[in-house]
Amino acid sequence: MKRRFFSGNGVHYRYDNLRILIIGILLLFFVVCTLFPFFWLFTASIKPDEYIVSRQFYFLPPKITFEHYTVVFTLANIGVHFVNTVIVAAITVVLSLAAIIPASYALSVLKVKGRFFISRFILALQMLPAILLAVPLYIILQRIRLIDTYWALVLSYTTFTIPFCFLLLSSYFAALPSELFESAYLDGANSLYSMMRIAIPLTTPGIITTGTYSFLMGWNDFLYANTFTSSANVRTLCVEVIRLVGTWGNRWGNLAAGATVTVLPVIIIFLLANKYIISGLTAGAVKG
Repeated sequence: MKRRFFSGNGVHYRYDNLRILIIGILLLFFVVCTLFPFFWLFTASIKPDEYIVSRQFYFLPPKITFEHYTVVFTLANIGVHFVNTVIVAAITVVLSLAAIIPASYALSVLKVKGRFFISRFILALQMLPAILLAVPLYIILQRIRLIDTYWALVLSYTTFTIPFCFLLLSSYFAALPSELFESAYLDGANSLYSMMRIAIPLTTPGIITTGTYSFLMGWNDFLYANTFTSSANVRTLCVEVIRLVGTWGNRWGNLAAGATVTVLPVIIIFLLANKYIISGLTAGAVKG
């Protein structure tokens, strides 16, 4: 393998065509392995049953049908569970950001006393597995009569979205130049005004990143949703799809349609927020 050396401004480059080709093949293989399961899931949801169980391999469905989606939205009534999941995830995002933004601002910008102990304590909370909190949370929610309600899920989700998002958003606020806030204070601005007019607009990518994480935690959770809910009026998508696996058995087309309905919103959110997530992660890595 030959290496080419280019000398210019004291910088030496050692990349060659073979190395670039190998990296490109590895990246292509990684992309195919990542996207193929989603592609196969979607195509299975629009295939007639005879093509799904056929021994002949069909990369693309020879015939398209949306009968499976009709079944899951009528017989399984998955639309109700979809709405339940959206409501729970959206409220989780709102409550998480309402608690995280002022707390992160106070810790990183206002330099409150005990911030080192607070950040380390919250970091320690991240080490607790979710299942460890299931029984205590169930007892608490049962005593305040919130079992089998939206609030049971929302409050349980915030127990692990707030600590992580707090640490993540704190790094974004810490990356802001302190001179901005000093100038605002000299002009007569208070802490609330500085947070609303300076800190939040400058950390919008970070807020979107943490909000996306909170939404996904509320959308993809199965443990708490299965533990704290029992009726179909509150049950979320993840729990309902797992329940349908036992109900429908080998009706692969219906199961694929239900799984597609569960996964598709997550993919759409990532595509829409991709630019903000990437810029937010790089901004948060500057200082923290």
